[in-house]
Amino acid sequence: MVRLWLIVAVAAVAFTVYAVIDCATMPRQRVRSLRRGWWILLVLVLPVLGGLLWFVLGRAPATPGPAPRYRGPEDDPDFLGGPRGTGTLRTGTDQDDATLRDLEDQFRDDQLRDERRDRDERDDDRPADR
Repeated sequence: MVRLWLIVAVAAVAFTVYAVIDCATMPRQRVRSLRRGWWILLVLVLPVLGGLLWFVLGRAPATPGPAPRYRGPEDDPDFLGGPRGTGTLRTGTDQDDATLRDLEDQFRDDQLRDERRDRDERDDDRPADR
């Protein structure tokens, strides 16, 4: 029976300490009903009951706003040096398609240049009829 009372006492102290720390670190906008100092005093004077009152009546719920999201440099068009002032953002797929088209055009131009050079070399190797 003594162990049970010891466990209950330790739990009550831990709950009270947690409630005091929570109350002390809560932003001013989320403290309701009383001032923060009065809530801390209430939690300390009435250990378990004060903590329960703090969690039920003293804390305002967090406002569900948009959470700040990490945005890496590859997601920032200014960092990438993308087009400015166009008003349209290019997605990764659009950029990949444009790069692929450029590479295909370069390949086609290189093939045409090689064919012309081969044809010119064959024409130079042919003996003149006159």
